[in-house]
Amino acid sequence: MGADSTQMCCPNCGGTMEFDPGAGKLKCMFCESMFTQEECAAFFKGKEDEEAAKQSGSDWGNDADDMKAYSCNTCGAEILADENTGASRCPYCGNTTIMEATFSGAAKPDYLIPFAFTRQQAVEKYKEYYVKKKFLPKAFLNENQVEEIQGVYVPFWLFDGAVTIDAEYEAIDKEDTQTEEIRKIYRADRRGTISFKNVPADASKRMPDDIMDSVEPFKFDELKEFNMMYLPGFLAEKFDVEGDDDLERAEKRVVATAKRKTEDTVKHNEVHEKHGNFVVNYTKKKYAMLPIWYMTTNWNGKQWNFAMNGQTGKFTGDLPIDYGKLGIVSGIAAVVPGVILYLVMHSVPVAAIAAIVIGLITFFVGKGSMRPVHIASEASDYMDKQVKLVYSHDTFVRTERKKKEQKQTPAPQNK
Repeated sequence: MGADSTQMCCPNCGGTMEFDPGAGKLKCMFCESMFTQEECAAFFKGKEDEEAAKQSGSDWGNDADDMKAYSCNTCGAEILADENTGASRCPYCGNTTIMEATFSGAAKPDYLIPFAFTRQQAVEKYKEYYVKKKFLPKAFLNENQVEEIQGVYVPFWLFDGAVTIDAEYEAIDKEDTQTEEIRKIYRADRRGTISFKNVPADASKRMPDDIMDSVEPFKFDELKEFNMMYLPGFLAEKFDVEGDDDLERAEKRVVATAKRKTEDTVKHNEVHEKHGNFVVNYTKKKYAMLPIWYMTTNWNGKQWNFAMNGQTGKFTGDLPIDYGKLGIVSGIAAVVPGVILYLVMHSVPVAAIAAIVIGLITFFVGKGSMRPVHIASEASDYMDKQVKLVYSHDTFVRTERKKKEQKQTPAPQNK
């Protein structure tokens, strides 16, 4: 006998319903009736109460490696899924089945951000994404095929808190005169705090961390209380990374941001951190389901993975590179300024060095534009704009002077 599952059936005709991102409502796939989440919740209240009574006291945190069998309420087929799967499509009739037990008790998410983009819109965003890339192989434009696209509610941990700051910097102001270089040295002390809210870290081992980081930021002012009425039509997963295991990822990001923002408060020509104590204090941890359109394509014998933020439409994914195109552009970028510098300065070494540097910069910038996927190193979007300083003082330490070498003017020769 299959484990408990459910599908959202239309109150009018009994047909399967899916969440419509454009309307923000549940839509029947047969009679096209639309219902708000509140209307559906009221309709299914009796059934949900009955299911909640059945599940009371059950422990869904064990047997993470076991497969469970769920019964499709539309066609009766048996669906196999692991315990972390919260919503899946029936392989026979294609309707979404929600495994209610996955989101019960301690495993129930606190919040959710609904999808704002449809499948078709996600495909269009994908095409817009790659056609703008200058160094894409021409064959990829014509031959790549979307193998699979899925709307997935990915589990995330969201962290709130603050960083306590106690840092000391060596700050330098420079001044040049005709005869000497002057450096005024200061000791800059900073103490204070900077708050952060909803720093995300994906809680699914199946989702690559770098791709999930690259579709940020999310707009967390649009968080809604978790409601399974948003799940029909999409896949969903329960977390399989504990919140404490994601703390390190969040901590690295908020500390890096706190360091940069604190250093920005030291207004001198040069700033060097002498020592700093940045302590992260967490005040709240939340469990949320965030919308991701995940896509795979196959080209040239390799699978390419892409993701789109289902709330904002931001698209990301590494792309193949036509190194011939990139080489030509880098070469032109190097040669043109190199020739101009030579004509102006009449120095081959200077022109050559400048050309090489410009060419390399162009190459790596171009390559980076094709490979944007990365692990997030900061959390600026989720932190206060400024550090709240309780102590900020710059103390003058000393002045350093260095005489400039005077150029000798050759004595005139008598003819």
